[in-house]
Amino acid sequence: MLERAIKSAGDAFSGLLDLIYPPHCLVCGAVDTDYFCKACIEDVIALGPRVCRKCGIECESALCGECRSREYVFEYARSAAIFEGTLREAIHALKYQYHLVIADSLAGIFVRCFPETHLKNKVDLVIPIPVHHSRMLERGFNQSIELANRFCKRVSLPVEIDVLYKAKNTAHQVDLPYDLRAINVEGSFGIRNVWKVAGKRVLVMDDVFTTGATLNEAAKVLLGAGAVTVYGYTLARSL
Repeated sequence: MLERAIKSAGDAFSGLLDLIYPPHCLVCGAVDTDYFCKACIEDVIALGPRVCRKCGIECESALCGECRSREYVFEYARSAAIFEGTLREAIHALKYQYHLVIADSLAGIFVRCFPETHLKNKVDLVIPIPVHHSRMLERGFNQSIELANRFCKRVSLPVEIDVLYKAKNTAHQVDLPYDLRAINVEGSFGIRNVWKVAGKRVLVMDDVFTTGATLNEAAKVLLGAGAVTVYGYTLARSL
């Protein structure tokens, strides 16, 4: 806990340290002007032009096999890039190694790919996926909030972080087989300040879309609170 707090504090004051130690890429280690260097960003693999109209996975047909057999309540989800290579390492640097300084570069990828989602004029507000308060204490920040705040500032969309909350602490989705992930997050979200979402078109943001279970559960709660429709936008998409 102390080590993580020290690392987060160090990242917060990285500008001062840059005067002595130039920034280095947290993925490849190269000295650069940022913590996710241009070469590593260029290696991020964008999703192809043909994707499933519902979940956004690369797909030659209108709907992927998963979406033909499963009902999602969100309108549709899109992702900026594929969850592998340098992007996977960069997300892990933020999420598991607590390097908040890389959030600006990752938010830039969100912004760059946003026009391809065709969501710009369909959204009234953005809500990041929350984490349980115990995880906030452990990590010191919520990576989805950090990314959403930076993204929304650049695209001029309002963000709300006091509507959706994590009502129970669940196991990490990444540690579970696919068929147990929906069960793991079932009933895990709560809602407050309902008036902020009633009648609104909501964009839910998260770091990674794998099975869609987390996004779908959040969408259920938001729709139940009166949201007109719910979309999803994640930084990365597992294939």
